[in-house]
Amino acid sequence: MITEIADKLYMIDAMMFDDVERLACYLYDGPERVLVECGPSRSLHYLLDALDDLGVDDVATIVVTHIHLDHAGGAGHLAERFPNARVGVHARGARHMEEPERLIRSATRIYGEDGMASMWGPMRPIPAERLLVLEEGDQISLGGGRHLDVMYTPGHAQHHVVFHDDDTGGMYVGDSVGLAFPHGHFVQPATPPPDLDPPLLIEQLHRMAGREPAFLGFAHFGPDYEPQARLVDAERRLVEWVRFVEGLPQDASWEQLREWALAGYEQEGVAPDVIAIYDKNTFWPMQLSGIQRWLRLRDAT
Repeated sequence: MITEIADKLYMIDAMMFDDVERLACYLYDGPERVLVECGPSRSLHYLLDALDDLGVDDVATIVVTHIHLDHAGGAGHLAERFPNARVGVHARGARHMEEPERLIRSATRIYGEDGMASMWGPMRPIPAERLLVLEEGDQISLGGGRHLDVMYTPGHAQHHVVFHDDDTGGMYVGDSVGLAFPHGHFVQPATPPPDLDPPLLIEQLHRMAGREPAFLGFAHFGPDYEPQARLVDAERRLVEWVRFVEGLPQDASWEQLREWALAGYEQEGVAPDVIAIYDKNTFWPMQLSGIQRWLRLRDAT
């Protein structure tokens, strides 16, 4: 599915896990085409079909907000498809795109060999000369004097960046703000290990709010046109999640976090079908372990 959200700016449903509204990619179809996010290689054919439908025969820059597989796993394959494209990634993630073996091993420990094949697919290395290493304050050219500003936004991951377009006001937030699906567009935290740092992440939410974006381009999923409210909600809910997990015993199960979170949504009046979408899109064991790991590190200092 392709949706034009501004002139020559498209949101593409990348059909991650062969399902609708799991991953949004954003294409600037201007003088210098820029694609934000690409998803895993397992579902890359959906993105390529959409680009073909749009008549895209070349891309100047492919940028990813961070190197987690659901955002960047297919970047190497996509770079081969578009041999003139540079692949933009934060400096802390660049080496893993050039040599993805360590990243693959880490993910395989979580998902297993079968899970890697069925959910994510393989990664291909990207030659160093094809990488565009990004830092705070860099700009990605869109052509015609337009550009995306790069904001370095650790807290979800050490290699996370956000892209802001002053012209449309769009801000592409990856997982830094959380999950916000279009059926409900409320924010749920994304709290995986090993890099989660809630206080640092909250600092980034404040910085994003300070840029006064016109909309937040969520990777999971789609644009939200009440950005200030969503950023406030993101901070509040993240604090609530950390506080809840802090009160659990060390041997707590992920089911406890899930049951508490979903019950809270029900009490807030969220529709059951919307709650089901958030539940389906959440890997609860990872969300619990990320918060627990951060709490252990905090308490050890």
